[in-house]
Amino acid sequence: MTAMATEAPAKGSAKGGKGQQQVVAARPFVTGTRTLESEVYTQTATQTTATQALNPYEFQVDGYLAGAIIRVTATTAANAAATAFNADGPFNVLQSIIVEDIGGKQILGPLDGWKLYVLNRFGGFVYNSDAKANGVYTVTTGAGATGGSYRFTLRVPIQVRRRDALGALPNRNASATFKLKITLNTIASVYSVAPTNAASINVQIQQHGWATSDNRDYKGNGVSPTPNGVGSLLYTDVETIQLSAGAYNQRMATFGGLLRVLIFELRDNTGSRAVGETDFPTLFEMEMDKVKVFSRSPITWEHLMSEDWGTNATAESVTATNVKPDGVYVLHWLDDFGLQPGAENGFRYQPITPSTAVQLIGTIGGAGAHTLAITKNYFSPVNDDPRQLTGGR
Repeated sequence: MTAMATEAPAKGSAKGGKGQQQVVAARPFVTGTRTLESEVYTQTATQTTATQALNPYEFQVDGYLAGAIIRVTATTAANAAATAFNADGPFNVLQSIIVEDIGGKQILGPLDGWKLYVLNRFGGFVYNSDAKANGVYTVTTGAGATGGSYRFTLRVPIQVRRRDALGALPNRNASATFKLKITLNTIASVYSVAPTNAASINVQIQQHGWATSDNRDYKGNGVSPTPNGVGSLLYTDVETIQLSAGAYNQRMATFGGLLRVLIFELRDNTGSRAVGETDFPTLFEMEMDKVKVFSRSPITWEHLMSEDWGTNATAESVTATNVKPDGVYVLHWLDDFGLQPGAENGFRYQPITPSTAVQLIGTIGGAGAHTLAITKNYFSPVNDDPRQLTGGR
């Protein structure tokens, strides 16, 4: 809820008697603090045929934790192979990404780097959301000496809205810290044709946060001492459902919160998203408590994603930008403040309780087993009060 401050009105301006004070709303938290950044983590490992857990990163104690950026740089040398990447590469070099709260509970993950890339792309966290279109992204294929090298960045989202720091978490106790855990993937997972010599992979982390407010702005006006909805938690997790080709009527696992985004990703029994794209249901439907809230064909869905995120018809590759990834379709409730996803007030977040029955209905094409992965991004508001996310309204 927004804090309130009082100050004396100008002489003669008060109504209702001598000495009455005028109530003045406190200014937003971000007007009385400063943004903080730190880069204190770097680790380098040579990629192998096994996964490798890196040293956990304990977030540095500051006022409020907003998130982090992971920067991955893979360097090869003396290569002679015709290097090429698998469909999820190079992002899936991050085999597992987990953020734990101060009690050790997972609030993000486990996600692999590919799913974090897709969440970055469609989660409404930044303007230029495609990591492949980012100015630092590079990837080298072919038989050149540095074939198989790459560099990318991915955002680890904790805060949702920069304008009011919604989702930023209190982070002031050095004996109880948030942790970021990363595991590197195998060579065969990243490359379809591996480089002659294994890549040296450097991982760096930049932490973002806010300083503790002094409850006043630079002119002495009262400021809210905490971000909007402080204590509310943004969760991201993945549910995986095994489905056979043909008709399905599948209930999602129960959870509770206010949904921002659902990302559906279909793969066939070989793990191919390209085949998952071909086999995606010709009519995908969703019911909540037996009420049909969603019914959409893939071509309509792709059209709406293009309207929202500017995706184009270019074929997916390691270098193509602003493309809808194969097998990936996104539902969101992020545009009640403006046209672009991420322009959100939070009024449209979809309430889900553990008793809510969310049913998925459709028919999968092709043959054999398929995997439907559902990335869920949702808020658990403090005191289970949705008004905490919307300024008390």
